[in-house]
Amino acid sequence: MSKTLQDCNKKMIRNNQNNDERKIVDICDLIVDYVTQFPLSKDIKSRINLDDIHPTDIDLTRLHIIHKKAEYLSFDVGSGDVEQSNAPPPSSTTVLLPSVKKNLKSHVLFSSLFTNNTSETQTNHLRTERRTSSSCRLSLQKVVTKDGSINLQIGPPSMFIQANGGFRHELTLSRDMEEVFEEELIWTLDTEVIVPPGYRTRAELVITEDEYNGKFQVETIFEGSISVKLRDKKDGSIVFVIVINDLSKLLNARNGFYPVPNSSNAVSFINEGFCHCHFGIGQRVELQEEKI
Repeated sequence: MSKTLQDCNKKMIRNNQNNDERKIVDICDLIVDYVTQFPLSKDIKSRINLDDIHPTDIDLTRLHIIHKKAEYLSFDVGSGDVEQSNAPPPSSTTVLLPSVKKNLKSHVLFSSLFTNNTSETQTNHLRTERRTSSSCRLSLQKVVTKDGSINLQIGPPSMFIQANGGFRHELTLSRDMEEVFEEELIWTLDTEVIVPPGYRTRAELVITEDEYNGKFQVETIFEGSISVKLRDKKDGSIVFVIVINDLSKLLNARNGFYPVPNSSNAVSFINEGFCHCHFGIGQRVELQEEKI
């Protein structure tokens, strides 16, 4: 068996072992399968070795791949379950606004105690800086790849989460099915704490954090043509060239592809995944005063 076929088979076995629920479709696997089943004449079959198709003989330069903008859908945070759908993509998608949890969590980042044993009011200048991390986990459950490469750019669920989490405009998934992106947030405090005589005052810097759980979809469109050169197994000369102009014969519904409406040759694939973001949304100073 050729190195190309071995690599594809190993890749498929490894992906199935890692997560049986994930669906990974690599177009290089589909091209190899298509070529090995192509109706060739006996004369051509006797001269070539279909088990030795090299990656350099697969020409994808005329294949145009377009990843559309990620769309976030509603998600049941309580159940954590969203079923995968093998149905064709709808002609229009209703995008629901991302929602965050209502049970916000607060944490004390810094605490300082001021004690006034004098007979006069004291004014204390409090200045500090603390750092926390916001995180965004992207996990793909259904994806199309090209030779193992994903290259999906996925933006945060909303401008609110992007701004409060400090995330970049787009996060890129290149080869891994799951990645965690982290950004550092800086919280500063510069205030005065007034302590009456005979009292002690505790000043705390408190931040409020929120999190988001949701499902996203990214439509990938394929348009153009693919050609594969079949070489003589003795001298390596080109014997025959298979040209795939009708992509629907290669990228079909059985593997999750569907024709693009109002297009003669384009097909689409819906990538699906989950997103979990954890981020800070605000800070406050809490003062607790008690008599000595």
